Amino acid sequence: MVTAAGVLLGANAGALNAAQPRTDETLEMAPLVIVSPRTSTRWLSTPAAVSVVEANQSGAEKNLALQGLLASVPGVFSQNQYNLAQGLRPSIRGYGSRGNFGVRGVRVLVDGVPLTMPDGQTELDGLDLGLVERMEVLRGPSSVLYGNAAGGVLNIETRQPPATPYSFFDLSVGELGYQRARVETGGTAGDIGALLAFNSTQSEGYRDHAKAETNSLTGKLSWFSDYGRLGINFNAIDNRAEDPGGLRASEVADDRGQAAPNNLRYDADEWIRQQRLSAVWDGYGAGDDEYQLRSYVGQRQFGNSLSFTNGGQTTFDRLFAGMGGQYSHREELLGMSHKFTGGFDLEVQRDDRRRYDNLLGERGDETLKQDENADSSGVFIEDQIDLTDAWQATLGVRYDRVRLSVDDRFLSDGDNSGSRNLEDWNYSAGLSYRLDPHQSLYAKVGTSFETPTISELANPNGGGFNSSLEPVHTLNREIGLKGEWSTLRYDVALFSMKLDDELVGYSLPGESGRNYYRNAGKSRRDGLEMSLSWQMADAWRLTGAYAYSRFKFDDYQVDDNDYHGNSLAGIPRQTLFTEVAYEHEGNYARLNMSAYDAMYANDANDVEVSGYALTNLRIGKLIKAGGQTWEPYLGVDNLFDREYYDNVRINDANSRYYEPGPGRTVYTGLRVTF
Repeated sequence: MVTAAGVLLGANAGALNAAQPRTDETLEMAPLVIVSPRTSTRWLSTPAAVSVVEANQSGAEKNLALQGLLASVPGVFSQNQYNLAQGLRPSIRGYGSRGNFGVRGVRVLVDGVPLTMPDGQTELDGLDLGLVERMEVLRGPSSVLYGNAAGGVLNIETRQPPATPYSFFDLSVGELGYQRARVETGGTAGDIGALLAFNSTQSEGYRDHAKAETNSLTGKLSWFSDYGRLGINFNAIDNRAEDPGGLRASEVADDRGQAAPNNLRYDADEWIRQQRLSAVWDGYGAGDDEYQLRSYVGQRQFGNSLSFTNGGQTTFDRLFAGMGGQYSHREELLGMSHKFTGGFDLEVQRDDRRRYDNLLGERGDETLKQDENADSSGVFIEDQIDLTDAWQATLGVRYDRVRLSVDDRFLSDGDNSGSRNLEDWNYSAGLSYRLDPHQSLYAKVGTSFETPTISELANPNGGGFNSSLEPVHTLNREIGLKGEWSTLRYDVALFSMKLDDELVGYSLPGESGRNYYRNAGKSRRDGLEMSLSWQMADAWRLTGAYAYSRFKFDDYQVDDNDYHGNSLAGIPRQTLFTEVAYEHEGNYARLNMSAYDAMYANDANDVEVSGYALTNLRIGKLIKAGGQTWEPYLGVDNLFDREYYDNVRINDANSRYYEPGPGRTVYTGLRVTF
């Protein structure tokens, strides 16, 4: 497991470890090991910026979105926690900020299997947050190992079938119509382990027309042998959510809780049903060699209604599948220890997409019917070299090929079928120097690329796709310093990136809620990231993270407008996270604050969104009685009732930039483990 920069152990995690309840033993931070670079490595000696969040360090979370885990990671900024129809939009060093829904530019893996689709788009709605135990956040371009759309990586590990059988239920309720019921059970008999979890969450939402319901079922099987471990995971979801839309500034001033008028008029919403099956074999080779084989297959059905008539309803049926593998071998060459890791990825995606007129919430005439395909393949090799006891080098190279095609079956407006082949070589080179047993310096240079997703290739002039869009290419350079002791970890990273053909989203008048995309020529991203995790005493822990971002366009023109020197919209200049946590004799409490600087809502930089700071409180207690563990808990979000925007819709042509977030909200719950 490879871990590098920013280890934030006290983050707002999503769940306690059901199989391993918290204890009152003195906490010492064992040396971190990370797997984000697809091979196990000590965090301290890894020449990369990686943050690690342990979910079992925190309890009493609402688990509406992954934001609770990401809040404490420097360089990560998330929006859209409360509009479940759009989904959480996390960005890492600016990657992902362009999307109006879901995850872009960031590769997401769950238990080693990609959650990201072959075209680079990721939806987090299939992730059961109650199962998340650990997350590694690889900050910065990582295409050399993960391929397309890897401006950053979220490597999520979920709970595995435990050796000791357990069961628990967790019920919570709160303001804004929040209700959650969760049931989980698991155990191991002989060489076979199993786990089954069901989660159902409902919310009325802060604004009008913001109801949401999510239901997920997850099953796991594990088989252990002398040759390795087989893990089989199944997940199914059934989600529905209304979309209150974005507001103009005047509407926010009039009523922060209202929905956009057309979102009410056209009954804007979405529904999703998905099933996904994956299998991973972690095997042992000769000597210290190790390898992994992975595969997955799934189906996704989607439908939505947007707040306009012409083509305002969309449906698609998606089939997706993938397989991959890697092999790691250790060898002594020229008096130096090498660890070679080579691997491949093959992925396919097939979408049957249709659009219809939206007649005030009713389905009208069909306006688009096309098959959309994405095929992705890649091969990579990496060499970790122990140059001396103090020096370590990492070298890697990867080749990727992505084919995107459209078969237009709505021929009344002509045949807009077509295809594009996008391919690229990427490299990475890192060097780490151990200053002493507890601190190290590193330097890294690498490249990455990102293709437009199928939905981003939508043609504003009709069917087919926008053939003028080009993939993004990035050159990243960074240096870092990190330290690790038994009660303290810190890291500092300084980076500079040059981007060609950055993808930027925009909308058209009268089509609020639908984005199109263009390339922005050249841009530059410079930044500083720092994090700290300090076990001050047996019962007290302090966590902090800070990021400074200077993201500018160097060459970007739209019609007669020159945006040279303007800032990237949707990213605050500075972010700060602090948390104090207490845990003793079954009692725990956490108080954290997230502060965000001002940012721009559009590329012209003539609409500025004020900064804000949010404070959250979590309190709970473990009570053991009759062989069971009872855990009542209480949470308060936005403790000081600040006004802020949960989401900003970038470059909205209708000036509907703003989605206000809720004020102070309280929830409570009870978890019983037996």
